[in-house]
Amino acid sequence: MKYLLGLLFCFALTGLKAQPATTAAPQKNIQSPQVGANGLVTFRFLAPHAKVVSLIMDDAKPRPMVKDTGGVWSYAETLAPDVYRYTFSVDGNILPDPNNPYIKPLFKRALGQSLAYVPGPKELSWELNDVPHGVLSQHFFRSKLIGDDRDMRVYTPPGYDPKRKEPYPVLYLFHGLTDETSAWVTAGRENIIMDNLIARGQAKPMIIINTLGYGAPEMFDPAAGARTKAAYQKNEKLFVDALLTEVIPMVENLYNVGKTKKYRAVAGLSMGGAQALDAGLNHADVFDYMGSFSPAVILLDPDWDKAFPNLNESVNQKLKLAWIAIGKDDFLVENDRKFIDWLKLKKINHQYKETEGVHSYQVWRRYLTEFAPLLFK
Repeated sequence: MKYLLGLLFCFALTGLKAQPATTAAPQKNIQSPQVGANGLVTFRFLAPHAKVVSLIMDDAKPRPMVKDTGGVWSYAETLAPDVYRYTFSVDGNILPDPNNPYIKPLFKRALGQSLAYVPGPKELSWELNDVPHGVLSQHFFRSKLIGDDRDMRVYTPPGYDPKRKEPYPVLYLFHGLTDETSAWVTAGRENIIMDNLIARGQAKPMIIINTLGYGAPEMFDPAAGARTKAAYQKNEKLFVDALLTEVIPMVENLYNVGKTKKYRAVAGLSMGGAQALDAGLNHADVFDYMGSFSPAVILLDPDWDKAFPNLNESVNQKLKLAWIAIGKDDFLVENDRKFIDWLKLKKINHQYKETEGVHSYQVWRRYLTEFAPLLFK
């Protein structure tokens, strides 16, 4: 029970437990979010018969909204330049903003998370600039191992040349629990970040692969007991197996990429951060670089000696970089600190840092911005 309670925060903004009280159709004459020049953002929701409406943002703390005489609930807050996930709680029902088309979809759910964009200076890595832009593509394929049809998203850098003599390196970048393959683009703005880093000469041109992070997608079925500890561990094993035996060979067949470990990096956030640890530390013969952002190590086998059965100091000669970071106010930070202590006991070389922030894309965009320039040196 304690294990499952620790996962509930992962679903705080998703609405997986809630039934919608209204449709997602736009509400007439409602502007939401309204972003002022000084960063003051006003959120609005029309619900004249609702009793309690709250705004829920990345910190999962409900912000009480106030209803006017026309039945419009509102809340205003000054926010720093960034992109923010949010939903509304309407008498306990979790809903995205029906007046905002900017949304991050969720896996196997009709409703997603709304995104509020507060523009900032062009120096911010996720701000759109007048630089050469890469291309985003989507591929669909049948996973024989997992037994379903799925997709992967691909970022190719500006000027990608399929006949270039020197093959391109690849970063396999994983999403979090409840997300799907577009999350690193919609909320993470990975393509904009990479365009800027490459244009500034801070990162090498590379291909990024966002593959679906579910080896056991049935854990999202409404049946009781679908999201158990065993289900998460099955999800982990089959995901990594599919990555190694299906996704990587497919990428190397479709794109002009290097086929040795010096051309491969793996990273991810939350659930994807745990998957990156699994793939990178257990398969240092496949990857040269590993990044783990706010890793949900609680989704791995709690006996880390079983989760990483062959991990020892020899990995230090194989893996060029093991980079791990988490926000100081992240609900996973205590678990991650214990994992770092375990890595130290195992004498595994790594870089670890704690920054300001919670379990959010405000943290993860910055981590990608810092991590990508370290790759393929």
